[in-house]
Amino acid sequence: MKITPRFIQRSCIEGDKIDLRQANAVLKYKPDIILFELPLGRLGPNTIFNNYPVNKKPLKKVTEIIKNLRIMSKKYPYAKSDITVWKNIKKLWAQGHNVYIYNIDTPSELRKKYFKNFKSKYSEAHKDWLFWIYLYIREMYMKKNIQYILKNYKEKRNPTIAVFVQLIHWKHIQFLLKNPDKPKIWKYYFGKFSNLKIKTIDYEIKNRSLSLDHWWKKIKFYDPSKIKY
Repeated sequence: MKITPRFIQRSCIEGDKIDLRQANAVLKYKPDIILFELPLGRLGPNTIFNNYPVNKKPLKKVTEIIKNLRIMSKKYPYAKSDITVWKNIKKLWAQGHNVYIYNIDTPSELRKKYFKNFKSKYSEAHKDWLFWIYLYIREMYMKKNIQYILKNYKEKRNPTIAVFVQLIHWKHIQFLLKNPDKPKIWKYYFGKFSNLKIKTIDYEIKNRSLSLDHWWKKIKFYDPSKIKY
């Protein structure tokens, strides 16, 4: 069955206060699928919640998640935003509305490389070509995970999908979902770095960051089918 999804994207400001845009979207749009910008597990983007019918969800696991978010919120106040998201997901389940939950980001190991390699503010990191390598790797994973989810979803022809991914990523992922060719990808991500060349990119990455070089090799540049979980 070919599906035509309706995507609803909402960001969350990672600051010192609660941002309820994602939580409100859960109740307003009643999504069939929620995509979180969270690290995938050993089995890919799937989560334990998708293994149970709507009336038998492992709610103790939700309680555990909320407990951890409360602990996290002591250092990062915006984590309280996710608490309300999960409470609203539980409300939909209680109403008999099944919501599938997926974590579509790269493994935690790669996500942590941001803090190791880019200690400057985002506005400064944005000017570094290696930061765009980092973005590209993460967003190729997210693209592949979304394609996997859409391919395996069988319940509705027009599912509503809540994309709880920061807008910068979502814009790039939408571009990648169009399956652009190699020159277009290069221009989109790296075109503004005139000194960066395709022929020497592997060497340049390895010279700057062995950790990112590892992930770069895993995705086999431009070929998302080579990504292995």
